Parts: sequence; C-alpha cells; structure tokens
Amino acid sequence: MVIRTLRPGSRCYRGNLHTHTTVSDGRKPPDEAVRWYREQGYDFVALTDHWKPAANVHDDGILVVPGVEFDGVDPELGSYHIVGLDITTSPERGALVGPDTIVSYIADQGGLAVLCHPYWCGMTSWAVGRVEGVFALEVFNSTCEVHIAKGLSSVHWDDNLAAGKRLWGLAVDDTHWGRHDYGGGWVMVQADELSIPALREALLAGRFYASTGPDIFDFAVDGGRAYAHTSDAARISFLCDAHRGSCLYPEGGAVITEGEYTVPEEATYVRLEVTDSQGRKAWSNPLYLR
Repeated sequence: MVIRTLRPGSRCYRGNLHTHTTVSDGRKPPDEAVRWYREQGYDFVALTDHWKPAANVHDDGILVVPGVEFDGVDPELGSYHIVGLDITTSPERGALVGPDTIVSYIADQGGLAVLCHPYWCGMTSWAVGRVEGVFALEVFNSTCEVHIAKGLSSVHWDDNLAAGKRLWGLAVDDTHWGRHDYGGGWVMVQADELSIPALREALLAGRFYASTGPDIFDFAVDGGRAYAHTSDAARISFLCDAHRGSCLYPEGGAVITEGEYTVPEEATYVRLEVTDSQGRKAWSNPLYLR
C-alpha cells in the first residue's frame, strides 16, 4: 500500500497563514499587507491580528483568509499562542483563559487551530503535547527566526510525533513588517481550487508542504520504502522516531533531487526535510505508518 499526503503533479497554491497588520502590532494596514503578498505571487494570505480580526479585506488577485491570534500564560504550560484560521470574531483580550478554552472557541466558530512558534514561547515538548485540538504547529516561524533565532520548532514536532500525537507542520512569516520577517516561510497547498473551503479541506488532510525555499514534488512510502523527489538540494533527510532516519547527499554532482530510504519496521512515522545550497529548508508532513 502506498502512503502519501501529496499528489504528484497536482497544482500547489502558495500562501502565508500568519500575518499582522496595524489592526494590532503590524506596521502595514491590512490592504497594504495583502497587496504585498499579491505582488510577490502568493495565492492566499491569512490576516491573523492579536485578539481582533481585520476588517473584511478583498483583493481580486489573492484570496484573503480571516483569522485571529490568541495568547495566554498557563500555570503548567507557560506562555502559548494559538492562531484561529477562518474565523471572523474575537472576544476582548484575555477573555479566553487556557489553551483548551481558546481551541474550543475557534472550533465553535468553525475555524482551524494552529499552535504558534512553541520554541519562541519557551514551551517544552511536553507542554506542546498537552495542547489538544490543534491540527498543526508552526515548524518554522520567520519573525521568530529573524529576531531571536528561535523560529525552528522541529524538535517539538518530532518529540510529539514519536509520542503518538498527530500534527501537521506549517512554515509561516508571522509578519510584523519590522525587520525582514516577510516572505521567509510559506506553505504549498494542493487544494482542488483556490477557495477557503478547498484550502481547509487540503490543510486538514495534510496535502501541503512547508518551505523557506525548496520544493517537494513527491514523497511517499511503498512497501516499507520511502522515496522523495525534490527541487535541487544539498541534502535530503528522512526522519523517523528517535535515532532512526537517514541523510542523503549528492554523489558526483552539485545537487541531489531524488532519494530512497528503507524505513525500519519499528518506525511509527517518517517525514522529509530538504535543505538547499543556501541552507533554506522544506518540510513534508509526516506519513503515519501505524
């Protein structure tokens, strides 16, 4: 049986799922923020201001996804931030106490919940595992990387995948328009069409990959053999539970674009990480093996 989330040859829509504007602490008004992403060739962008949805913004050249970012401090878990995608309402700041309450609120509004930048928040892997009801975490956050070099949360991701938690991984900008925190991380979504319902369906199904540069054209497991097809890479990595996995490098050439790996029987998941010659990365979603 072939296990995959991506569909080879299907169109991908490029988007940023975490953006701030002057509605909260961003430096561009919503229409200018949306225009910037349209001019860079993005297909969709989510406006996710703190505790306040942006006013209805429409741009004929790009799909705008409404959203809100919530935050709090839990006595056990510490600081946490959660984005609600495809929601248009928010109570006053601080009215929702605890991650469970926030996730429930997002679900009640029909939205999708994302755990934001856990490394930046100081969350442990254990704390990440205690947050229920989020469909994904931010494996890479551009503004957290630009400002304090804590944008990468892949250890939190792997620790929770190994513990049996199922989470997809996003790369986002979390744009505030200060330092160069825009255009640094995005998702490539294989939706059936460019609409919010189609994006939601594809995101929940994991039909996307996250990137700061490279592309993933195919990634699957067939009969215990994982294989990948990518854009030009300096390294293709297969990651599984604990010490299991493999890194592949070019042999006799400057780049590598394909790789295979025999997945150990003990592995419960395998995911792909692609690194190009500039150090930019792409992350597949995990393929669950049991």
